[in-house]
Parts: sequence; structure tokens; C-alpha cells
Amino acid sequence: MQTQKVEEWGFQYIQRYSMYQEFVRRMKNLLQDLIEREHVKVYALEGWAKSPESFIRDLTESGKALPVDPFKDMPDLATVRILLYFPSDAIAVEKTIQEEFLIDLPRSTTSKDLEDPDIFGYRSIVYDVSLKSDRSKLREWERYRDLKLHLQVRTMLQEAWATISPEIAGATDVVTKGKLKRKLSRVSALLEEADEDFHYLREAAKGLAIPVTPDRAKPIIDNSPPEEKKPLDKEDLRKLFEESDGALYSRWSEAARETGFPGFVPDSSYLEDSLDYLCRIFKAAEFNSVSEVRDFLSSMERDGTGIEQLKTVHSAFEEEISSWKVDGYSAVFLLVLNMKWDVLQNKDLVGLGIKMGSDRIKGV
Repeated sequence: MQTQKVEEWGFQYIQRYSMYQEFVRRMKNLLQDLIEREHVKVYALEGWAKSPESFIRDLTESGKALPVDPFKDMPDLATVRILLYFPSDAIAVEKTIQEEFLIDLPRSTTSKDLEDPDIFGYRSIVYDVSLKSDRSKLREWERYRDLKLHLQVRTMLQEAWATISPEIAGATDVVTKGKLKRKLSRVSALLEEADEDFHYLREAAKGLAIPVTPDRAKPIIDNSPPEEKKPLDKEDLRKLFEESDGALYSRWSEAARETGFPGFVPDSSYLEDSLDYLCRIFKAAEFNSVSEVRDFLSSMERDGTGIEQLKTVHSAFEEEISSWKVDGYSAVFLLVLNMKWDVLQNKDLVGLGIKMGSDRIKGV
């Protein structure tokens, strides 16, 4: 009976696996945007859905009772790990998580919990979260409203502890385990102290920094428009394409149709993803501000280069073009991919999500 249940659940999870992968990707992007607003520097933001093999292995692990519903009871079907530089950054990110998501407190480890002197090791913040109703009601999020995300918030030294300590603590005999545990306790204390010292040094460096007084005879005046100083983000692109009732988006959507790409009317969720991938490829191609994007697109329209580049892409993939889904954002994505290949070819296109964006347009 148990074997049959595991097989049924395994089959169900395989069917849902792509949804969990997409959920992780969208949550990574959302968290990145939320953290950027708090001006917290992130070392790395990683995410993954539990593989079907791991899902089945966890269910069949000896000595464990089967859950009533693994899709509700297994906390790590979707995981995002946020690696930060300082403990104070982790506290700032924790505050954002508490404000933006529904928290499953019994399954979470808060910063307050970590103050318990009886906790062994250099533990880190963990939250099991789900979407709040105001977000899950949005069309682009509604399919994820019942899903939970396992969130790990760590400094790099906490990550070192989490990665290395399980390998060391795997000794089998009691005497060796006792010796190792005492040694590990000292190491964890040193790591925690190092994190605190790094934080102290950062704050001290800020306090000791000597301001440079500008030459009074030559006042520094920055006449560049605000958009040239602000780093490029998705909302900048959205505003650019929505100016004048979406004229820019409409022109590139029409350019795709004129070139011969199949007619395609995307829903709001597809458009949101297209905008996200477009932002990714602009950043990967080293566009640093919305003004640079504006200038690039203007030059592509002014001399007809943009249309010619889209025709080149269409011609190269003519035999498989019938399955492609090219909206206005995707047309510009293809344009950047073709025009900036000299820059992009040296980047990690898989890790940056560029390959996934390209495959999505092709209907792969």
C-alpha cells in the first residue's frame, strides 16, 4: 500500500515539477527586487525545485512515516537561498520577508530563535513562506497561491558552516562524535565572532572615512538626467515601453509581425515573464541605465537596423519558426541577443537565465 502511495505521489510530482521550477524562478526575481529596494548587497541568490528523484527518495527513507500529504508536509519542494555579507544584512532581509509573505512560524527559524544559547552550531535564518492574498489574487501569481517556499537567509560564513559541518559530523562511534562536537562548537563560535568583527570593521570604516571637500572654485554640478544615474531595473523598462500608451512596445510587436514571426497575443503572465527576460539580457549585455536602452532602441529604429536584424533571425530559423511566440518584449530580446553577441558570448547564459528566455520564445 505504501509503495503504491509513493508511486502515485511521485507521478503527481513529476507532473507538477515544471510548476515548482517556475515558482522558484519567479520568487527569486521577486526577492531580488524586494532586496534591491532595501539597498542590501547580495552575494548570491540561488533557487531550485526538489528533483523527482529526491522527492521519492525522501518518501521512502527508512524509519520515516509517510506524510499525510507530501505537497503540504514537505517543506523544501521549492527552495531559495540568499547569501549575504553581514549579519545586519540578514536581519534587514528577514524584516522584508516578514512584511511581504505569510510565515509558517512553527517551521521557521527566526533571528530571535538563534539567540537561544542551547542551539548547537552557527545556525542561520530559515523561513517557510507562502504568498499573501493581495499578491496571490493577481493573475500572474494565482496558480502559485497554494505553494510554499523554503527560504534560507545566510551570511557566507553561515553557509560555510552549513556546508562543511555535516561532512565532519558524520563519524559513527560515540567517542569520536563527542570530540568532534566539542571542536565544532569552538569553530562555530569563531565563525560567529568573525561575522560580528567583519560587521564592526565595516561600520568603523564608514565612521573613519574622511570626506573629500570639493574645490570651491569649481563646484561639482551633475547635469545628467536622473535616469542616467539610476541602475537599470525591470520597472524602468516597463515605464519606457509603456510611455505614450505603449507606443514603443506596439512598434516592436508590429516589427515582429512584419518580419514574419507568427501572430501571437500574450496574456499578462506571459508578458510579465517576457519583460523579466528582457531586463536580464539588457543587464547581461552591459546596459547600465534606461537612457542607454532608449538610445539603443532609437538607433535600431532610426536606420532600420532593428528590422534587418529580426529578418536575419527569422531567416536563420525559418523551418522551426511556426512554434515561436514573439511579443514586443521578445522581439527586442532577440534583437539584443543578435546585436550584442560579442558581449553575451562570454557570459554564463544559462546561469543568467538568457538561454531559458531564448528557449521560451522558441516554444522549447
